[in-house]
Amino acid sequence: MTIYKEINELLTAMDISEKSDNPNFFMYRIEDHFGDKPIAFGPYKHDFFELTFGSGHDVDIQIGNTDFKPIDDVISFASPFQLSSWKVNAFKKDSLGYMIFFKYELLGEHLNKIEFHRRYPFFNLHSTPVFFLNSNQREATVSIMQSLLNEFQNNTSPNEIIIRSYLTIILEKIKEFYNAKSTLNAFTSRAEEITFHFENAIKAQTNYKLKIADYASQLHLSSAYLSEAVKTATQRTPHNIIQEYLILQAKSLLNQTNKTIAIIAEDLGFDEASNFVKYFKKAVGTTPHKYRNT
Repeated sequence: MTIYKEINELLTAMDISEKSDNPNFFMYRIEDHFGDKPIAFGPYKHDFFELTFGSGHDVDIQIGNTDFKPIDDVISFASPFQLSSWKVNAFKKDSLGYMIFFKYELLGEHLNKIEFHRRYPFFNLHSTPVFFLNSNQREATVSIMQSLLNEFQNNTSPNEIIIRSYLTIILEKIKEFYNAKSTLNAFTSRAEEITFHFENAIKAQTNYKLKIADYASQLHLSSAYLSEAVKTATQRTPHNIIQEYLILQAKSLLNQTNKTIAIIAEDLGFDEASNFVKYFKKAVGTTPHKYRNT
C-alpha cells in the first residue's frame, strides 16, 4: 500500500494533472476531473487531512475500518495515516462534490496538534464520523466550499490567509453541524461509537497516566467491554491508541515549544525523562532530541 507524504504525489497517482504550488493545501471539484465515468482509487494512506463533500454520487467508501455508501449531501473525513479507498460507480445528473487536502501547517506554525483534534473531534485518528447534512447545512457547505475553490483556482497567487480563513470557517461550520441535534452521526456500530468517545476522553487529558480502567469508568463501561469495542472498531488495542495521542502531543511540544525534554516528559506524565526518551525512541525510531532538530 502506498503512503503519500506530499499532496502533489497523491494528485499524480489520482491522475489529476493540476498541481498545487502550496505544499499544505489543494482543493478540486470532483466533477471537473472525473466527469461522469466510474472510477476507483486505493487503498491508500497519506500524511495530511482529507475532507470530502458529495451529493449525487453512487460511491463505495472505506475510511479506517468503516465502510459506507453515501448518496446525497454527505461530508466524510480522513486523518493522517488512516486507510482510505473509494469507488465511484455512477454520477447523478446534478451531482456535486469537493475534495480538500490540507496539512496541519496550513492553519499556523504554532498549532498544537492535540488542540486541533480536540477542537475538531470529527478528525479522530480512528473513528470515522460521516455527516449527513440537511438542506440548510448543505447550502451553507456548498457556498463556503465554492468560495474557497474560487479563491484557490481563480488567482495566480492565491492568498494563503484567505484560504486559511475559508478552511477555518468550513471546519467551524462542520463543528456546528456536529453539535446540532439535527445532524445524524452515522456510526455504523456501537463499537465505533465507543471508540469515538474513547478518543475524545484521551484528548481531554493533560497527561497520559490514566489506565484503561479509568477511561472505562468515565464512559460507564467495563474495561473488558471497552477493550473489545476498540479492538473491533480499529483492530488496535486501547493502549495503542493512547500511545498514538501521546506521541502526537510529544511531537507538538518538541516542534512548537522551547520546553526542555525533561519538562515535556513531566508534562506528559513520565516520572523520569529517561523513560520518556526510551518510549519516544521505540515509537518514532529516533530520540526526542534528534526529532526536534530535524
